[in-house]
Amino acid sequence: MRRIAVGFLLSCSTLVACAQLGALFGAKPQPQAETPEPAAARERAAGAQRQHEVQRQQEAAAEAERREQALLAELDAARGEVSAGTGDRQAAAIAFTDKVRALEGSQAAASGKVDMAVLSREAAGYLDAAMQQAPSFELLRALDSLSGPEADAAFVAACPKLRAKVPAEAVIGFTGDCLKRAGGDAARLKWPGVQKDLVAHRKHEEAELRRAREEEARRAQEEAARAKEEAAMAARGESYVAASVFAAGRCNFGDCAKDGWTVSTPDGDVRVRCNFGNCLKEGWVADFPGGKSARTTCSFGDCFKDGWRTELPDGQSASTRCSFNNCPKDGWSTDIPGLGTATTRCNFQDCLKDGWTTDLPRGGQVRCRCNFQDCLSNGASCD
Repeated sequence: MRRIAVGFLLSCSTLVACAQLGALFGAKPQPQAETPEPAAARERAAGAQRQHEVQRQQEAAAEAERREQALLAELDAARGEVSAGTGDRQAAAIAFTDKVRALEGSQAAASGKVDMAVLSREAAGYLDAAMQQAPSFELLRALDSLSGPEADAAFVAACPKLRAKVPAEAVIGFTGDCLKRAGGDAARLKWPGVQKDLVAHRKHEEAELRRAREEEARRAQEEAARAKEEAAMAARGESYVAASVFAAGRCNFGDCAKDGWTVSTPDGDVRVRCNFGNCLKEGWVADFPGGKSARTTCSFGDCFKDGWRTELPDGQSASTRCSFNNCPKDGWSTDIPGLGTATTRCNFQDCLKDGWTTDLPRGGQVRCRCNFQDCLSNGASCD
């Protein structure tokens, strides 16, 4: 009985030990819940950040309020100086106007704390009074910075006082400014010779309108000519690609190297025929819609080793280089005047077995596949 009990205890001990070892080496670790301390720390940091942002906004608002209060105080001081009439009346009126303009777009104006229309009327009154005493272009410029009927009326009233001081070259502009502030009503402009000034202004405006229309027509003609030239260049470019890039379109009779290829363009089909039935040694001729043609010759009688050169109808030429002097393996690049470069890559580094892909200068692409994996014997099909 005692041996059974001891055996039972040993078995239990073994089971417990195995369970502990399993927990150490075989059991999958369970994700532990986040302790409260890091979460609380993060919350405190976020709260501090929010508090800092609120404080920053409050400080910015307080600073803006201080600036506005200072500006309002300066406005009151300027008003007092104008009302006292003891100093330079013109300078005081202009200073008050500057303070009014400084309040435009402010929080005080937006909230209705100050009425900008009322302030503009007040400033126009000060400027008008100063203008009555001593007319000047400085006062007129200050009036021009204000809006509203009172400012318009004061500006128009100042025009006769200043007309005699206007230089001859500035009369037309001066008359136009006065007419604008009069709402286009020429009858409100009254000074000696005003009709002559108005006629000169009208002729100037008509001439400016005529020049503007002529300039617009000229730009339209230039744009139309540019668009036409670009369209012609694009069409010519497609023809040049067809002529100078080997197998740039669908193969004739399924064999580009022997029978050439055909490319459709906006002007019609460009048909390429191989010289003596062998494009890769003898070159080819491309016939364009309209009767012109381009001729390609293989460099040193071997296009796929030394490249080729295409003489285009406009006297320019496109040149092709074999990459690493091995077109069938490494592909080739064709430089086309006015368009850029067409780049050809051999599929699996074997153009004559697996075909090639050509990236055209304007973004198009031509893919060629060797018929029955033998381009030289069976030709290529391109699309």
